[in-house]
Amino acid sequence: MVIAASSAQSWALFKEQVDDTIIKALQPKIIYPILCKTYPALGPSVEYNVTDSWLDADETAEAGEYKSKVMNFTRKFATIKDVGVAPRIPINWIKDARWDLVNDHVEAIGFGIARKLNSDFLAAVNLFVAGGLVDGQTYAGYSPNVLASAGAWDTTSADILNDISKALGQLGAENAGEGKKYLIVHPYVMQYIRLDPNLVKYLNYGDPALIQRGIYPTPFGVDILETSQAAYDALQAAGSRAYVLLVNADLAALKFYEREPLTTEMEKSARSKNLDIVAYTRYAFACGRPKGIVKVTGVL
Repeated sequence: MVIAASSAQSWALFKEQVDDTIIKALQPKIIYPILCKTYPALGPSVEYNVTDSWLDADETAEAGEYKSKVMNFTRKFATIKDVGVAPRIPINWIKDARWDLVNDHVEAIGFGIARKLNSDFLAAVNLFVAGGLVDGQTYAGYSPNVLASAGAWDTTSADILNDISKALGQLGAENAGEGKKYLIVHPYVMQYIRLDPNLVKYLNYGDPALIQRGIYPTPFGVDILETSQAAYDALQAAGSRAYVLLVNADLAALKFYEREPLTTEMEKSARSKNLDIVAYTRYAFACGRPKGIVKVTGVL
């Protein structure tokens, strides 16, 4: 623990602590940078295009003309949302260098912002393919890319590899099979993936030296992304508690529009010896090609 020689030095250490704990430590905990491209937002809303069309080439006679082709786009607008939190702490904690208490609060701010970003993003990814309202825009969804599992993954009728293979097959049929793909699952779902006998057999074909270091083969080239913000609702009936999302990060054209990056401010509370730590960010999510996402329902 660092003990300051004066209150001024304690204040300087506090500001450094906030920056190191919230801004720097937050970055590895959020998942949208893995799947999205980040773009600046220059106003309270952003305009973007959504397409599910492709350009097809045709054979042309030697003296003929190439046919003109047009991609169909739907123009949409996303409203920037403002997300933040402002816990209050006693100023005496800073003056007395109570960094243990300060650090607990500052870390909680970082984790809270990260959880909100993750849950917002994953809810949006689901609605891009299943249909619904995302940041002020309605997505119709794409029903062929919403598949039912062969059986809940915690039952004897489960066929996890078959479900993953079907989802990959659907991506391929929509010309979205090539590229970096991620299967996004809740930890309660992941516990059954780890124990699936077919997957265990698959892992046994991996390089023992890599497996001993915790580096496992990926099923069909799909990376599994585990996060507690993935879909799971214990209050739902069995078979409706969780779904998984398969995302082609290269072709789904997921976008993160950043109006203001994560920012922290400190404000003294009037008529008290308390300090508000204000942490906030402004952003919106969008998807340019929903056919690059597949949802598998009924996994738990």
